[in-house]
Amino acid sequence: MALPPEDNDPDIISENGLHWHSTVELYVNGVRREVSPNIGVGPAFVGAPNFNRRSGMAGLHTHDPDGTVHVEASGTVRQEDISLGTFFATWGKSFDDYGSKLNMKVNGVENNEGVDYVMQDGDRIILSFFP
Repeated sequence: MALPPEDNDPDIISENGLHWHSTVELYVNGVRREVSPNIGVGPAFVGAPNFNRRSGMAGLHTHDPDGTVHVEASGTVRQEDISLGTFFATWGKSFDDYGSKLNMKVNGVENNEGVDYVMQDGDRIILSFFP
């Protein structure tokens, strides 16, 4: 039997699920790249973090190629569940696929957290990769 999460566990974002939206913009050598539609949607993603069998979607997913990442999960949500690295892993991509140098901005502010960044509601995340 699983024990309930500790109230003071700093990794827990929510114990009652959440529904947020972030935007990811991806540039490689200054050229904008599409963030694919339907990342995390469908039976191929069973096993992805917070996959919901009823909706058929992972906790981090896209619908359109506009970069909107739907952050939807029920129950306990931990930081790692909604990290940028988890989104890329769900997508089947790695930061290394795009370049060895990264300039990252979150809501207009330089950020160096990379794959460890925990997405928040309303974020605009700009990833610019260079060789």
